[in-house]
Amino acid sequence: MRTLHAYQTTIFGMHRLKAFRASLRKETKKPGYKKRVFLVFFHAIFLLILTIVLQYVSYIRLDEVDFLKSAAIIKHDIFHSDEKPWSKNVVFIDVSKDPSLADDDEFGPPDSTMKGAQRVITDRVKLAKLFSILNAHPNGYKYVICDVLFEKPGPGDSLLKPQIEKLKRIICSSIWENNKHIKPIYNVPSAVVNYTAINKTVFTKMPIYYKDSLKSLPVCLLEKTTAHRYTRKHDLNYLDGKLTFNTLIPEFYYRPLDMVTALAGKKINTYYLGELLADPDCFNVLKNKFIIIGDFTNDIHITYLGKLPGSLILWNVYLTLSNHHVTISFKWVMMLFIFYLLISYWIIIHPEKKLQALHKKIRVPFLTSFLISYVSFIGILVLINIFSYFYFGTFVSLFYISTYLTFVQVLIEKLPEWKKSLYEYIINF
Repeated sequence: MRTLHAYQTTIFGMHRLKAFRASLRKETKKPGYKKRVFLVFFHAIFLLILTIVLQYVSYIRLDEVDFLKSAAIIKHDIFHSDEKPWSKNVVFIDVSKDPSLADDDEFGPPDSTMKGAQRVITDRVKLAKLFSILNAHPNGYKYVICDVLFEKPGPGDSLLKPQIEKLKRIICSSIWENNKHIKPIYNVPSAVVNYTAINKTVFTKMPIYYKDSLKSLPVCLLEKTTAHRYTRKHDLNYLDGKLTFNTLIPEFYYRPLDMVTALAGKKINTYYLGELLADPDCFNVLKNKFIIIGDFTNDIHITYLGKLPGSLILWNVYLTLSNHHVTISFKWVMMLFIFYLLISYWIIIHPEKKLQALHKKIRVPFLTSFLISYVSFIGILVLINIFSYFYFGTFVSLFYISTYLTFVQVLIEKLPEWKKSLYEYIINF
């Protein structure tokens, strides 16, 4: 019985294959078929180039933020794929409880036009003490990421300057503001921490190169801690000679929730600067660690996963770069090209057949209902993005491409009608 069933299935498959071949021969005999196939191929290449170009710019739609949030929830809360790289090798130091005041008359004008006003800065005397401890153990820590802006003089500079400049492994934040690169007043390595945002509020992408020549802080940190090197030629970025994107949406491995344990709000791997220095054996906390210094209470930014401290965002970007999620791999390119080839074939060769018509070929009721509701350009591109996000670790801006494809489909569908109307207008004229 099974043999008969297998034989019938084979015969049925052969008939379907013959029918497909006959249909294909019929298609190839249509006028202009070869030209349209040629157009399909180059249209797929165009879509691929457009996708890569979108990764070089900061554009992202607000609905893409919702997709990112949903994908992250699926990954972290449903599949529980919640990796915490180097969790035992990182310590966070919060400087929010250690402010200091800088007087106008003594340290130059503050961020105010009011004479005699004061600006609040991080206590530089305490930072000097912290760095002196690290200088006493020059090979005892991995790296210091100091996300504190030292753009103006302040009290304690005489103590902080020699200690921070003596550190062997440190990188500080700088910013691009008012068409000017504002660096620390100390002679220390620094890099920009600027990023792109939707409506100037929601963090979206961190650039590899900012303003075409300035490397962002996570990129510089990667180069200082590994053998990898980024270069830029003819407006294209390369990582160790391999083509890369210029922007990335980071994977948020660490979030504020990860910095708090279930024990009455006690923070793990997170310390306030003053409280840490009060411990005579505080170096044991810092030993063999990446040390992330920043304001984890007030320097807050809106992301697709909610509010995150700026220093935590920088650390997550560094971890994402460490996984090389910005490299344009051959497998990723071929995956997109195949999908784009099929989509292009559908809208150029068979513009009369909507994507939703696929449900007529499906015999399973559930799949029929699903396809009627969800199969569209936006649906297919979302599926492509999910595959790219989970398998390649790369999120791509495809929603703009969906809008473009919808426009192309309407154009192809209406073109014969427009030609006919134009011909009638010319005849009647």
